[in-house]
Order: sequence, then structure tokens, then C-alpha cells
Amino acid sequence: MAKETFSSQNLIPIQEIKKGIIILKNGSLRSVLEVKGINLDLKSSEEVTAYLNGWQQLLNHLEFSLEVVIRSLRININPYLDYLEKQTSKEQNELLKIQGEDYLNFVSELVAQNAIMKKQFFVVIPYDPVIIKTTNFLEEIKNTLKGVINLKRESFSNITPLNEEEFERSHQQLMIRQTDVVAGLSRLGLNTNFLTTRELIELFFGFYNPSSAEKEIISAEESENK
Repeated sequence: MAKETFSSQNLIPIQEIKKGIIILKNGSLRSVLEVKGINLDLKSSEEVTAYLNGWQQLLNHLEFSLEVVIRSLRININPYLDYLEKQTSKEQNELLKIQGEDYLNFVSELVAQNAIMKKQFFVVIPYDPVIIKTTNFLEEIKNTLKGVINLKRESFSNITPLNEEEFERSHQQLMIRQTDVVAGLSRLGLNTNFLTTRELIELFFGFYNPSSAEKEIISAEESENK
């Protein structure tokens, strides 16, 4: 009997990503909005209350649920340290050279003792199209129970394909939801940005390959522009 092959990719619920939209295997759509965070610790109690009330009003206004995802990303600043070391070694002024070495040692020790992290905030906007089925009531119950208790590997890879017309129809509805969410967050003074197809692919690659997702936040070229 041939051995059954099963890829871990079958466990990922994503069918396709296009036009900045995630198409799930069950035919549902998701768009991802990155939101720039704010530090509430630097706000007054009145401002914090206003933010929380505004967020509550936004959620109460929407007729669909939102998912908030917070991602902690380890930052790799080795390129920046290399840049500092090169610049310090080329410094002719002895005082500036000593100050540069002190700063380099300080940053190196800080990084060695503490992981430098960056937080990213995402809001996931859903649209689940209504699928009209022609099966009778008993057949529907049977299929539902089968889906609930089916633990076979095939159940993870079932795909509900969307044709172009169905996708465009669902895409338009999702765009309406996006507009409502962006407007509500803008009223709170939060800057937002919808992830493109490429950014979504990179995001999910980082989720499923965390060891490869270190962010080089400062490079030599970036430092020269600061």
C-alpha cells in the first residue's frame, strides 16, 4: 500500500492571495490593515478614556467582527553596529572617536542583555459570503456532522473555489467594510495602511518561519540618511 503523503501546507487555511486580499479555503475573504500604535502611557487620563470610548463606539457601530493581531518582532541591529564601528574607526578627532567607542559599547551591551523588539498591530477585516446550498435538510445535517467530526487529513485541505465573478462580488462587499473601519480608526487619530499582496505574503512567511523573520531596522545606508 502506497504511503500517504501530506504536506504541512495543507494545514494552512489560505487558498490564495491576490489584489491585497486573502482568500481562505472555505471561500471567505480577509483584508489586513496595519495600524500605527500609540503609547497610552504618554497620554492624559482624559485622552485615554477618549480613545477607549472611541474604540468601543467603533465596535458597536460595525455589523461584523474584527480580529486584532499583535506581532512582536525581534530586531536585528547588527548592520547598524557594523556601521558605527566603521565610522568610529575612521574618525580623526580623538574626542569624537572616544565618544563613538563609548556609544558603540553601550549599544552592544544593551543588545546583548536585552532583545530589541518591535510591535506591529494589525486589524483583520472579514467577509464571509453566503453560500446557498440546494441540499435538503437531512443532507445538510449529515454534512455538518461529517465536517465537525472528520479528523482525516483530507478535511484540512478541502477547498471551496471562487470564480472571478464571485470573487469580485465578495471583494466589493469587503471594500465597503474596509471604508467603515478606516473611517472609524481615522476618527481616533490612528494612521492605517492596507497590506499589499507582497506584504501579506511576507507577513505570513514570517509567521510560519519565525527564525527567518528578523527585521534589520537600521542599515548603514539608512543611518547616513538620518
